[in-house]
Amino acid sequence: MAMKIWHQGLVIFEDLPEYAAATKKHLASVVRPDTDIVMHGILKGTYATDYPIDELQFRPLALMHRAQPMAAAYAAEQQGYDAFVMSYLSGVMLPEIRSLVDIPVANYLEAAAHLATMYGYRFGITRFAPQLGNEIKDFLDSIGLGACFAGTVASGYSYKEIFGGFATPDAVISRFKETVRDFSKNTGCDVIIPGEMPQNVFLTTNGVHRVDDIPVIDGIAATYKLAEMMVDMKRQFGLTRSRHGQKNWRPPPARVADVMRFYGMDKAWKAIGALE
Repeated sequence: MAMKIWHQGLVIFEDLPEYAAATKKHLASVVRPDTDIVMHGILKGTYATDYPIDELQFRPLALMHRAQPMAAAYAAEQQGYDAFVMSYLSGVMLPEIRSLVDIPVANYLEAAAHLATMYGYRFGITRFAPQLGNEIKDFLDSIGLGACFAGTVASGYSYKEIFGGFATPDAVISRFKETVRDFSKNTGCDVIIPGEMPQNVFLTTNGVHRVDDIPVIDGIAATYKLAEMMVDMKRQFGLTRSRHGQKNWRPPPARVADVMRFYGMDKAWKAIGALE
């Protein structure tokens, strides 16, 4: 049966047309033919620089910016989407978003990390910004996977090189492989997750699914396969999020809208499609 999934990124897709096209193409290759994915990014003008990591490394700014994905999840449910996908490397706000809506919510970091433990014993993450490793470790500890986490490592290239590398990928791929080999040698890591979405799309577009004997997890594929399965489980068996315990309690949707208006956030919520 057909389903519709809201894809939420943390970039401004209009500013990155080549990356947006590559992402759309990869998503189409992953999901079922009758699964409709609608890509959404962050509102234009959100960041002061051209890539989110420059601001998301500051936790207060990160928490303020992450209000947009929360509004997007609310909008997705209100607009009849079957699932919401947090397609970025962070578990920040995941519990809150799952408490906010009843549709399935899949998260890149969570899905990729769980899958990685099925293909090895110790996984690591390559990142443009390895300084954010503590945030990742905290999240992985919270879901019981911290003991399997070898840490994060600088990917060896910048996001600008990724965005410019789709046409000439060889140099970036070579550096990625060198990074993985050194990281594995130093930490015992036996599985790799590409940290940011542009890395994931770039590597899988160029057929990089393994470095020697080390699997490279396609986190986007893992996340979307999980999202489709969660929708199937809800439809077939009525499986939905636990509402037992205070962490899982869902606030009344109408009250959520009222609170956003009270705090003056209704302009952003309207732009995202969460409020009329």
